[in-house]
Amino acid sequence: YDIRTPSEFLTDELAIRLARAEAWYFHECLGVRSVLVGHDARSMGPHYLNITAEIYRESGLDVTLIPGACSTSKFYFAAMDNSAKAGVLIGASHNPAGDTGRKIIGPGVCPIARDIGPMGGLRKIEDFYRNDLGVPQTTQGTLSLHDPTENYIDYSMSLAGVPPQGLEGFPVLHDYLNGAAGYEMMEAFETAAADLHPIHAIPDGGFPLGDPNPVKESVTREGRLQLETGKYRMGVFFDGDGDRIDFYSGEGRYLSSSFVYAAILPEILNRFEGENREVFACLKSNPLAVMEMAKAGVQVSVNRNGHSQIKQSMIDYPEILGGVEESAHYYERFRYDGQDYCTENTLYFVLLVTRLWRDRPEAFDRLFEIQSQTAREREWGHRFPSDESRVSALLAVEKEFTVDGASAMRKTSRGEDLEATLMRRGLPFNIDAATRLDPDWLQVCQRVSQSENGLARWEVATARKELAREAKERIQLIIQEFGAGEEYQG
Repeated sequence: YDIRTPSEFLTDELAIRLARAEAWYFHECLGVRSVLVGHDARSMGPHYLNITAEIYRESGLDVTLIPGACSTSKFYFAAMDNSAKAGVLIGASHNPAGDTGRKIIGPGVCPIARDIGPMGGLRKIEDFYRNDLGVPQTTQGTLSLHDPTENYIDYSMSLAGVPPQGLEGFPVLHDYLNGAAGYEMMEAFETAAADLHPIHAIPDGGFPLGDPNPVKESVTREGRLQLETGKYRMGVFFDGDGDRIDFYSGEGRYLSSSFVYAAILPEILNRFEGENREVFACLKSNPLAVMEMAKAGVQVSVNRNGHSQIKQSMIDYPEILGGVEESAHYYERFRYDGQDYCTENTLYFVLLVTRLWRDRPEAFDRLFEIQSQTAREREWGHRFPSDESRVSALLAVEKEFTVDGASAMRKTSRGEDLEATLMRRGLPFNIDAATRLDPDWLQVCQRVSQSENGLARWEVATARKELAREAKERIQLIIQEFGAGEEYQG
């Protein structure tokens, strides 16, 4: 749903063609004449941005440039500051170092993806790309600069309830994995007077640790070893573009994203009034965490995976105020200059979690205890030789578990296609604060990856470790006959 590809496939000629297609889309479908641009920490980012900005200007678009390596959340905030403009961030999130791509937004920080956005979003951009209409004959656009960092930090600290000196002396470790988020985090936590220990803070598009993905244990090993020294109260690990955040206790225990969101949700709700408040939890969310969210007094719904789909659902349904994905993404309806923006703000969430971890450690201890009553096989994937073999593998896995007593869910409560399958045994699809789970409950999620070629993904949550391990082994045994490759974590 983003554009992602190995850089070797996006030659300069094709990058020019893609930029022309985007310019046509901005003119003809969005009706804008200006665009905000930036790049993340990847080595090829400045090169592609230079090509893209020049083509936009030749196409008559006024270009506003964010200087330096830019995290995704800082880019979104800059777009809130420039809400009448389209936006393009060149980067590839947690993908391998050699990849590139872009996140595209319309005015109002509205997502542009496949079938999301005016006239089909990326599908229309693909049409313009294939037709290659060239550059419109028009006056060349201007180039200007916009650095949102100071306003981004001020806004995020205020929203998180962290004033200057507000985290004084609180010892915390951050590992930025040489991605784009380090500098803004360091500046904010320095202003808050936290005892911050940052590692791998300098953006390095070669990503010397490996793919900038906090899911990968080999990549986070150094940071986790430092946590085990006992010097810190908590640790935070970021991905390459800084929109993915994993939280650990000072002893190195990982708290999954759905439980983290359950911990901070009561604080978030203080800003949202009304009786019909709703949040979403992705289909992979731990059911016990969903129950904890419901205890805060909200309806918790399952939503489609994918950043753009989630944000579009929040735009379409104003009662949804935020949500979480187990992949370590957090969302909220942010109020800024009198407008609502359905997007992400990693800095705000990290500050908020840190403040509450300091002030209410017992809440996190309780959630660690609840989490320990469950078992999880965190999302993993396998590549398949063809789309047909991948589909066949997914169908075979679904048959295996439904024959064994599980029910399958493919649509949200609003009738939207999940673009995934959620299978549950021993627990209902609609979970509230009073839900009772069978002693051997099981949840299996499977989906086609939207950003990696040939990849299908699975995640298992259940009541006991042996059940989780057995479910994963069953899945991997089934998919072998369809040509599944080696296990992929990321």
